[in-house]
Amino acid sequence: MSQAEENLRSFLRKVESIQRQGQEEALSQEFQEIKNQTAVFRQDSDFSTEVGRNKENIKKNRYKDILPYDQTRVPLTLRVEEGQTDYINASFIQGLDNPQRYIATQGPLKDTMLDFWRMVWEYQVKVIVMACREVELGKKKCERYWPLDQEHSSFGSFSVCMVEKNMPNPEVVFRVLRVTFQGEVRDICHFQYVAWPDRGIPDSYDCFLEMISLVRLYQADGKAPLCIHCSAGCGRTGVICTVEYIQELIYYQRVPSNFSIFQIVLEMRRQRPSAVQTKEQYEFVYHAVVEMFHKKLKDSNVNYENLKENKVPFYDDAASLRTDRRSKPALPRSSVFTRSASVPAEPVLQPLPGLRPAQDMNDTYAVVNKAKKGISSSGPGEARYQGPPVNTTMCLP
Repeated sequence: MSQAEENLRSFLRKVESIQRQGQEEALSQEFQEIKNQTAVFRQDSDFSTEVGRNKENIKKNRYKDILPYDQTRVPLTLRVEEGQTDYINASFIQGLDNPQRYIATQGPLKDTMLDFWRMVWEYQVKVIVMACREVELGKKKCERYWPLDQEHSSFGSFSVCMVEKNMPNPEVVFRVLRVTFQGEVRDICHFQYVAWPDRGIPDSYDCFLEMISLVRLYQADGKAPLCIHCSAGCGRTGVICTVEYIQELIYYQRVPSNFSIFQIVLEMRRQRPSAVQTKEQYEFVYHAVVEMFHKKLKDSNVNYENLKENKVPFYDDAASLRTDRRSKPALPRSSVFTRSASVPAEPVLQPLPGLRPAQDMNDTYAVVNKAKKGISSSGPGEARYQGPPVNTTMCLP
């Protein structure tokens, strides 16, 4: 057994041990400690939100209490109209080996859709993940910044049309948006998770993890940031950033021996306010990670048994997932976590320059063992979209 696999098993043993002891309140205590530490470091002078509070920018914030830290905000230098500022309510969050792996941002307002496309274009975003609907419970949560079928939409100097649309599973809509700016054309992949209530959790682990896997397939080895947003750009957005980051650890076999969801979420909050906003979302992260670890160990065992019998492994190594922009992968029906050919050194999620390191803490681990209403824990393929994919061609290159 490799050290990487042993680290996965070690975490699962801690989870199972505390679950057997019936200490379901451990996660609640852990999340409360995250909130406590967040309240402390937000008082530090290193965590300011002055730019978002400027008079000229205040109207660009969807919620007054969710402002990007000046130290991690995403500046816009691409100016397409007079009088534009460099402000957008968006934050960089670092990834495994990339200080700008994620852009966590709010859902665009009517007056910030142009700013949104300026950001996407300037930072050469290839994949956008949207974790909300435009309207939820009768309230506007996000403006639609893409066209409906067979339409073109203009946002200042940006022209957007939809060239592909389908449903990889019942809870995710996948689109390819073709964006034109000053004669240059780019295709951008857009995932929208449509079954995730505000401040709540997704209806299915399977569908959520399948989307996370697809995001990685389409992002491939690109250095451009993933753009992730919900309404406020914190709760649901933070869950996606956290789980996608851990997926990277799994993929590159770099889950450390001291793996800690607590520390990862706390570090996310040092870069984007209120990332993973509720206790329920924090519990969901734990559940999702346990599912990912179990699947990785199961797949590794299957691959090992196949190799012993001189059979071709079920999954190719990392090189097979590198995709060309001109030849996108087909949307699979189940999530895939593949093995890596090498085992790099264990990573540590480092604070961004200028920020204090997170306080030390003895983490506790738990999984809430009562089934949540509406949560599916079925195996792969049991909660999949049964009808044919909806493919439409909206406009030609």
